[in-house]
Amino acid sequence: MPKCSIVIDLGFGDAGKGLTTDFLASQQPEESLVVRFSGGHQVGHTVATENLEHTFSNFGSGTLQGVPTYYSAHTTLFPPAILQEGNYLKAYHPKLYLHPLAMVTTVYDIAYNRALEKQQGHGSCGLGFGATIARNREEVYFYANDLQFKWVIEQRLQSIQKYYQNKIAQESKAVQEYYTNELKQYEEAFFVETCLKMQSFYTIAKLADLASSFQHFIFEGSQGILLDTQHGFYPHTTWSATTSKNAIQLIEKELNDTQISIYYVTRCYQTRHGNGPMSDTPEVTLINNENEANVTNEFQGKFRTKTLDPDLLNYALSCDQIHHQNLAITKNLMITCLDQLPDFSVENLLQKIPISFSKIYASYGPSSQTIQLIKSTN
Repeated sequence: MPKCSIVIDLGFGDAGKGLTTDFLASQQPEESLVVRFSGGHQVGHTVATENLEHTFSNFGSGTLQGVPTYYSAHTTLFPPAILQEGNYLKAYHPKLYLHPLAMVTTVYDIAYNRALEKQQGHGSCGLGFGATIARNREEVYFYANDLQFKWVIEQRLQSIQKYYQNKIAQESKAVQEYYTNELKQYEEAFFVETCLKMQSFYTIAKLADLASSFQHFIFEGSQGILLDTQHGFYPHTTWSATTSKNAIQLIEKELNDTQISIYYVTRCYQTRHGNGPMSDTPEVTLINNENEANVTNEFQGKFRTKTLDPDLLNYALSCDQIHHQNLAITKNLMITCLDQLPDFSVENLLQKIPISFSKIYASYGPSSQTIQLIKSTN
């Protein structure tokens, strides 16, 4: 029977979803497909091997294992980045399957996102993800299916340019100036060219079309439940469902008779990238931190760490439970970065979490090879 593994971050992101996905992909690489069911090109999931450390944005975190990636209709794509990352990873034969209604991000979306973020300071990545979702909700579309047709691409871009001209006219002078400056170096012909050139990396398909071709579907989540559009804390939220909600809906609609497991991921300490609130726990002193991939950047702001808060973990778990409470699902826990906090007690944490996990894993470094099974009820 085929199986589905759903990787979900219990915090504000950056917990180790890439590490976990790579670990799961290594178990059956020839029979696996990574499924992106939330977020899009704005993610940064780091995978480390003996030969390469890479932060994935446009390809799934099973790519170094030779595992292809499927992008659902809930996700976004940015063609220039796909082309660039695909070429960089050519030795690993990166492969994408794109739902025909996966949403395409343009430079106009990115410019508008950055112009607003400079004024609002909500902690956006500045890569146009939220702007793309908002534009589609206003029925100004650009889909993966369109990428096969040059004239259609050009018409989509004209429509989106006009859409933002109308929106930007209603904004402050500072936003207008920033938007204009972001587009100064933009060449639309180059963007169209990347849309056409990236065709070598993808096939248009629905998940149901691939159901018989794979035995293990690894649903790689984005960001974290505490940033979820429903369950996060406005205005520091994402325009996406970061719980298992979308994954469960895809499984029920397009994959039949599968075993479902969820791998909940948390670092052994609390993290937050951006300006949003963190729970009031003590500061934490980390060691062995030279491999940290998250750094302060212009749009997200400072990367912060604190002691882990079991109450927030329980809140996140309760939110996710809402979306699959009537299903038979195996729940597992992945605790990452234990090499950075050697005094952390897994047993003390488990005493504060009422959920019984089937398996509990721990990682002791940036590579999935450091992952150990530390407890099993099977």
